[in-house]
Amino acid sequence: GLLPLVTHAKTKGSKRVKLHRELAELLDEELRRRGTSVIPAGEAFGKWRGLKDDEKDHEIVWPPMVTIMNTRLQQDDNDKWIGMGNQELLDYFSSYAAVKARHSYGPQGHRGMSLLIFESTARGYLEAERLHKHFAEQGTDREAWEHRQVLFYPGGTRQLYGYMANKEDLDIFNQHSQGKSKLKFEMRSYQEMVVNQIRQMSEANQELIFYKNKFAIQQRLKTALEESFGVVSEKLRKTMEENRIVRQRTKMQHEQNKEEMDFQEQFFKEQIKFIHEARDEEEEKFEKLQQQQREKFVMQSTPNTSNTEEYRRRADEIAKFIKLQDEEMEAFVSERDKLITVHKEKMAAMRQRHRQEEVELEKEFDTELSRLMEKYTPTMPGMDKYIY
Repeated sequence: GLLPLVTHAKTKGSKRVKLHRELAELLDEELRRRGTSVIPAGEAFGKWRGLKDDEKDHEIVWPPMVTIMNTRLQQDDNDKWIGMGNQELLDYFSSYAAVKARHSYGPQGHRGMSLLIFESTARGYLEAERLHKHFAEQGTDREAWEHRQVLFYPGGTRQLYGYMANKEDLDIFNQHSQGKSKLKFEMRSYQEMVVNQIRQMSEANQELIFYKNKFAIQQRLKTALEESFGVVSEKLRKTMEENRIVRQRTKMQHEQNKEEMDFQEQFFKEQIKFIHEARDEEEEKFEKLQQQQREKFVMQSTPNTSNTEEYRRRADEIAKFIKLQDEEMEAFVSERDKLITVHKEKMAAMRQRHRQEEVELEKEFDTELSRLMEKYTPTMPGMDKYIY
């Protein structure tokens, strides 16, 4: 035909391009005279066709229902048909989660037409569709009921047929119903009631999975924190117990040291007291010696003669001796006072150095104790991996 030739002439892209384009123009003119449509230049030949827009959606019965046929059983004494009851029908299909069952009745009683009504959700529709497919798989669907129905099997067992209910089915079902007894339903969009709900359920399910995973992570973190808290609490308890023991031992050691220090202080005071007493005794001996020398000199220098001049000379010597001794004693007392002053200053300086050394020792002890407490401060290792 001419169409493939026109396409070839318009799309030829290597040799003799100009000649092919001129041929394409001539062929277009010939096709126009014949009344045939021409494919525009550059358009691909043989495109695909997808679904029609009107096939994307269709109306469905809402709430979802499945028609069950051949549900009447026998005639009663009044020649009225009786059949399956509501609960009996629900029990027959209990694995499909129908919420209600209804039966159609007419002038002759049970018409053998029943409905399983499902919940007004996408889940209810999927359950109804699952039952519909089950009937189709075993060959007892709408097609079988309308064209090749078998009402009884050997032994009198009735065969049930089932399929998704449509508007025509429900109109037939309500044929003899009036007022409140008429089954109410509506026709709704399949996209709106099923597809969109399934999408929402999928999104909600994904969100639920996300929160479940998040909850699981939080639970693991909580468990890890509880375990770490337990470990830290146990370590803290042991540390507090050890600190209590250390404080008790320190207190005992302090009391022992205090006893030793009290003993040393008592020993020191006794030694100082002994030194002071010995010093006082030496000074007392020294004073007695001075007094004895003075008395001895006076006794030796006292004249036994009646010579006045000799008496005066001896009296002058005694006076000079006493004066000299007094001067020496004054010098002794002065130097003694200076010695006492220097001794007190040395003692004060020694006590000051001792107090300063004691303060430095206390500061050094505080520093070392702070480092020790910082070293054994309870921590919670290994928790970084649970932080998100």
